Amino acid sequence: MFFLLSLGISVVAQVNNTLYFMHGVPQSNRINPAYQPDCGFYFGFPMLAPLRAELSSSSLAWEDVIYQHPNEPDSLITFLHPLGSKEAFLNKLEPVNFVASDLGTSLISVGFRTGAGFFTLDVITRWDGNIYYPGDLARLMISGADEGDSYELDGIGADLMAFDEISVGWSKEILDRLTVGVKAKMLFGIGDLSTISSDLSVSTSQDVWNIQSDMQFNASLPFAEVSYDEDGLMEDVVINDDFENPSFSSLSKYMLNTNNLGLGLDLGLEYRPIEPLQISVSLVDLAYIRWKDEVHQVDYATEYDFTGLELNPFDLSEDYAFEDYLDSTLTQMSDSLMGFLEFTPGGAYSKRLNTKLYAGVSYYVTPKINFGLLSRTDFLNGKVAEQLTASANFTTGRFLNLTLSYSYMNAYFKNIGAGLSINAGPLNLYLISDNALNAVFWPEEARSVNLWFGFNFLFGYKERADLPLVQ
Repeated sequence: MFFLLSLGISVVAQVNNTLYFMHGVPQSNRINPAYQPDCGFYFGFPMLAPLRAELSSSSLAWEDVIYQHPNEPDSLITFLHPLGSKEAFLNKLEPVNFVASDLGTSLISVGFRTGAGFFTLDVITRWDGNIYYPGDLARLMISGADEGDSYELDGIGADLMAFDEISVGWSKEILDRLTVGVKAKMLFGIGDLSTISSDLSVSTSQDVWNIQSDMQFNASLPFAEVSYDEDGLMEDVVINDDFENPSFSSLSKYMLNTNNLGLGLDLGLEYRPIEPLQISVSLVDLAYIRWKDEVHQVDYATEYDFTGLELNPFDLSEDYAFEDYLDSTLTQMSDSLMGFLEFTPGGAYSKRLNTKLYAGVSYYVTPKINFGLLSRTDFLNGKVAEQLTASANFTTGRFLNLTLSYSYMNAYFKNIGAGLSINAGPLNLYLISDNALNAVFWPEEARSVNLWFGFNFLFGYKERADLPLVQ
């Protein structure tokens, strides 16, 4: 992981930026706990308040993998096709690349207004998964090894984390035109795999391939039984039956695992210095998890010389073909390399969430039209990543809220997003993305996509009291 950070890789779990200025969506308080929705009470439909997903690639776009056949306009080919360009594909790769995924859903999402302020309760399941791969690994697999070359495969790794979050929030106007909010969180870790260090290289020559590695991972696997031999090395891994065939009681055990306990805090404020202008700031996911349940340490340290294949043709027969010999040899090589992989019982370790700082400003041209600008800063382990989003926001009042946005994120400038929130009686439905419209304007350049879909019941609607009276 230290190697990844030294290269300046930014892997950002994607909370939807377009949501920030969508005041028709109660779950806007996920980004700024000071925000109070327009209703007196809301209840989110379980699993759909919201359901969110994101997938992104640091280096490769759709057009780098699949593109039009040069001689047949109605056909598509990949870079591996004889008429495709493997070199163009490889030239897109950085020294270390990543594929990131972020999934989440709400089991409970409730908010209500009292004389003491607006209160919220959320129970959320979250999954963050990042896979890292070096460009030289792809080159070695696609182009093969060149004589006398060295391949730096540092950075191979993964950071996978699943946890549940229970949060209680409160917001209130404490001074004229100043609203503050706070959200306290308790986190329960389901499972984790963390890359600590990842150094791997392959040097080739006519006589020998030299493989050197020094890799280390931490893992918490509460859903598996890991047994060790008398030397302290892993002997077997068995997935628990109640995890493979879950029931309500077994799921609750994993979802509310107090052995992997964490705490967190969100803070926010909204301030209107003059009537048409609103300024807002929030700090989200100031949190960590202490992993203690079924903790294991994985080490892979070796220096291995592969001297190639030596084959006596007289050893081959009808019962022992070349394919059998090759399979046997590669199996022995794989077994030799895997022999250096050590699983040992590990000690407790802490892992923090990626804290995010939001700073937004919006200007109301009319009570129902405003323009917003949002700065988002992600504090990763040892690095800061910046995103910017500009939006135009429209509302008809109770029935319809619409947002169009343009963002810079993941080192890519052309992200066009949109958000739509519709109220029909007590039903509230919303669909939001930071880059869904890229599929219309630049489908071949798409490197990431995120989507929030939600379904709420709203009661006690009222016009926002803080809307300016500018006409």
